[in-house]
Amino acid sequence: MRTRRAWMLMAPAAVCALLTLWIVLAAANVQTASVSLLLYALANLIVYTDALDLLLRLHVRRRHTATASPSADNRNVSIDLASSFPGGMRRLVPLRPYAIVASVFNLGDRLDEFLEAFAAYRDRVWLISDGSTDNTLTRLLQGGWRCFDDGVNRRKPAALRLLLERLPPHIETVMVIDPDIQIRRPGAGSSAELERVIGDFQQSGAAAACPRVVIEPDGFLARFQAFEYALAFRVGRESLADYSITSGVSIYRRDALWRALHEHSLSVYAEDLENAVILLSQGERVYYDGRLVVSTEGPGTVSRWFSQRVGWYHGLLKVYTERLGAIWRISRRTPFAGYHFVIYIGGLSLVMHLVKVLSALLLLLSLIGGFDSLFLAHLLPRNALTSPAYFIGAVGSYLALGVIALFTVVPKAERAYVAPIVPLYLLYALAHLVPMTVGYGNFIAVQLWGRRLYQDHYEPGTATTGVWVRGPQY
Repeated sequence: MRTRRAWMLMAPAAVCALLTLWIVLAAANVQTASVSLLLYALANLIVYTDALDLLLRLHVRRRHTATASPSADNRNVSIDLASSFPGGMRRLVPLRPYAIVASVFNLGDRLDEFLEAFAAYRDRVWLISDGSTDNTLTRLLQGGWRCFDDGVNRRKPAALRLLLERLPPHIETVMVIDPDIQIRRPGAGSSAELERVIGDFQQSGAAAACPRVVIEPDGFLARFQAFEYALAFRVGRESLADYSITSGVSIYRRDALWRALHEHSLSVYAEDLENAVILLSQGERVYYDGRLVVSTEGPGTVSRWFSQRVGWYHGLLKVYTERLGAIWRISRRTPFAGYHFVIYIGGLSLVMHLVKVLSALLLLLSLIGGFDSLFLAHLLPRNALTSPAYFIGAVGSYLALGVIALFTVVPKAERAYVAPIVPLYLLYALAHLVPMTVGYGNFIAVQLWGRRLYQDHYEPGTATTGVWVRGPQY
């Protein structure tokens, strides 16, 4: 085990060292005349947009939480909970009935982990078997777990809608989970008990609340995802006040979720984003509560990661085009809601995508040009397109950005785990453009020809139970 941990640290360290050496040697060969300021700005577009977005979100997060009390009740929450309570203060009222609900499908070897993780919440758990064909349903029923089944594979949104119909009417709050998550207790990640978070949610009157999702430590790729999820939740969602976005694990007011699922397309693509858009467009409130932390295993291989991201961005374009009117209504609620839903998602993520691809290609040419110059291969012409300066500038700027994020966003207990990959995070951000392009291409291909360019794991007929689905989308 120690050998494996040492290798997990040595791998990013070695890559960082080689990258540093390349930058130093390539920088020595950079010729000022070969650098175009226009191409430099274009090549660094991803760096600049990410930096401006992070700084803006940090400012907004600080601004809308500045008036909140510094108590533990408001720490890592996107709204001032006290001001949202009736009368402006938390009342010591009994917790109203709630349920933990999930759609399960062929859990197989993961079933034992699920039973162990939720044994403490067993009396609150209500499940629906989404047409399982293995022994999942049998084992759950034999173990005394509540689990409905009608033998039909409906996919998660439709299965949850059916499960809501079968819940006892006195249950007014539901926590939607995926079978592969674990609820962290205080001292193990969370800063508040689940029932305290649910009680505050019930008094707030909001339609939904999203907890913080973290990735279990598991290899080199998980370090990148841990940093990505920290940025997405502790800055992205926390900056959105009460027009935040739900994830695959979220707490809902039952009537609000019921209403959303009856307007939902019932597609598994960006299902949680669609829920949030429906609720927010109706004037409901959705907030982020980082006091509650849930953990999940990320897609441990590059192929699974790629499939997950293709599905995410397919879903993003699908929801954005189908719910454009609703998104426009949300954007008029506050200026920052307009920024997030129109400028950030619509502009930077969708409209500017091809420009970002061009930016990445320039950085790739710059990287190749740097190695060509370093090894005196002279395979590429030395001109403004192949200057190493673009990639050197991008790496340096993104490293500074990553260090700022590491010390302002990532919790202190997680910094040592994330820190080794910070110098390489630009490469991870650039790699995202590939599944993004395929995901957008999938949606367009389905609209034009009724088939996908790439078969991701979300497709009908594949064994998906929501695993790898929840996350920091958008």
